[in-house]
Amino acid sequence: MSTITKDPTGFTTSFSDYYNDDRDTEFFFHKIELADKMIINVQTNGIMDTTFELPISSRMAITHDAMISPEIGDAGIEPRLIVGNHSNLKIQIVATQIGKVIATSRNPKDTILSIGSRWFGRGDETNNEDFDRLMFILGNVKRLLG
Repeated sequence: MSTITKDPTGFTTSFSDYYNDDRDTEFFFHKIELADKMIINVQTNGIMDTTFELPISSRMAITHDAMISPEIGDAGIEPRLIVGNHSNLKIQIVATQIGKVIATSRNPKDTILSIGSRWFGRGDETNNEDFDRLMFILGNVKRLLG
């Protein structure tokens, strides 16, 4: 796990990490924070092939309790695919979970998420490591959000 780097203006934060110390697959996590929006990039070996818009409604961002309220559920986090494979449900689930992490962060805002989807495999296949891979990404996004 590498050191988090922040620029002097505070607009960008970044670091790199490896999944299970596999040195063949490097992840680079990068955040650009603007007044009303965030841009989060998750590169896998320098590749990002899917981009989502993650609208975070003010209702979802008000309290952490909103995330566990039964009347809200997943309705507040609906990723909109901008670029990528529309039929890959697996990466859409990853984007939804990242949206939930953002909504419960200290400073939730609408986010543009670019991520490498190939590492997760095809959207119509499951893998025993899918959950562990999701937890790795979510843990690092939490770290990125600080």
